[in-house]
Amino acid sequence: MLNKLNLNAKKVFTLLAFLVSFIYFGIFRFLIIPSGDDYFWWGDEGSYLVHHMFYGPQSVYGGSSNGRYFGNLTEIITMRHLSLATLGYALGWTLLIWCLWKLSGKTITALLLSLLFVFTLQGAFINNILVWNAGFVNYVPPMVLVLFYVLILNAGRTQKFNKLMPVLTFLIALAGGLFTETVTLTAICLGIIVMLYFRKNLKLYHITYFLGTIVSAVTMFSHPGYRGQSAYRSTTFDPAQIWNNYAKVNHFWLITFNVALLIAILCAILILVLKSSFPTIKKTILAIISAAFLIYYIGINIYLKLNIPLNDSYNYNSISNGLGNLEGIVSVALIIFIGYCIFTFFKNDPNLWLYFLLTGVVAGQLLFVNTPLNCRGYFLTYIFMYLIGMKFVLAAIQDLAFTKTAFNIILLVGLVFMAGTYQAKLYANNQANLERVNHPAFYNKGVLFTKHVPYRKFVWANDLTDQQNPRYWKYYLQKH
Repeated sequence: MLNKLNLNAKKVFTLLAFLVSFIYFGIFRFLIIPSGDDYFWWGDEGSYLVHHMFYGPQSVYGGSSNGRYFGNLTEIITMRHLSLATLGYALGWTLLIWCLWKLSGKTITALLLSLLFVFTLQGAFINNILVWNAGFVNYVPPMVLVLFYVLILNAGRTQKFNKLMPVLTFLIALAGGLFTETVTLTAICLGIIVMLYFRKNLKLYHITYFLGTIVSAVTMFSHPGYRGQSAYRSTTFDPAQIWNNYAKVNHFWLITFNVALLIAILCAILILVLKSSFPTIKKTILAIISAAFLIYYIGINIYLKLNIPLNDSYNYNSISNGLGNLEGIVSVALIIFIGYCIFTFFKNDPNLWLYFLLTGVVAGQLLFVNTPLNCRGYFLTYIFMYLIGMKFVLAAIQDLAFTKTAFNIILLVGLVFMAGTYQAKLYANNQANLERVNHPAFYNKGVLFTKHVPYRKFVWANDLTDQQNPRYWKYYLQKH
């Protein structure tokens, strides 16, 4: 009877948690201040592109002339209908959290860790994904679809699907590949990895997913916007340039700035090592390496914060060759070390290897990009890394001295505090912005204001004033 009551209480708590999550993110989106590209798609340029299959002259439309059919269309719709934007944003983040929870064991601890996902994001991801409509619509929905497919794969190991499943996986793949190029290529690799893994027990829905990714990629990359010269896009195959970009720019978003997740993973590895029955020498070496990485990444983040300011793109204007090369080498060593720890502790977990491989797939294709260099593609890697981190943390706390209840209470208190802090910052920004745009000199004459919102990180491009649009705010103020 007691077990049944506990089970019912967990179900109620879980349902309540997802309901609160949905409401929370709905309010969150309502308070977000649009910026930059949001106004481009809201305005005349977006109207032109939607009526011309998202193709226009490079000199006018640049990188916005592309094959992101679903991403572009979603951006236009959500910028013109705040109610739909609020609903879509709430649904997107809640579904992403739901997928993280389902893939991590569906326990209360897994639920709390999943809900904490948003509040562990580094500043670059907050600025470019969490509080920017254009970032959200292009990167969160397609990743939800990718994770849906992984959930289908897990379910397919123990149950038999009906005849509609191959159609569903085809549609999931087709839709997921029309948001952003990085996800399109990642989905193809996912389809190949899955077919290789299940080669002796291949199902039709495995094949149709792969076919969907191919159709999606052909649809996207046949867009004329990818042909011809572009000042916005360029690639490089020069090893020296690739390393320079990685050492001075990319690896910070991939590894270094994700300090909360790194601390969690490395502490979990250290606990697993100390709890293990490894020979003393192996245990000592692994413990020292874990501790060394932990100390290094805490130290380097403190050093960088105190000595080198980030620019408005969450990058460094000037990083010395020595520091960049050192940081880059350490980041590669950490990736290898985490791979070794997966082999050591979770050798037979196919999901963990899949996340690790897909992190490499995403990061690998981004290495060849010379421009534009931005953090958004690495948000995809963070999702897979977070799933890896959750696996390590959940395994590490399994036999700790304090109870899971105590650990869950700590997580819940931290979650409530951070959620309240973020919402308060969004509200303060929203009120400050309404005050500064509600001025005839701004929305009638387009005069730039000079006052920033209190929390610049919570507006895309750090609230650069030239990223705001007088026409939009004049219309907004008249409507509201």
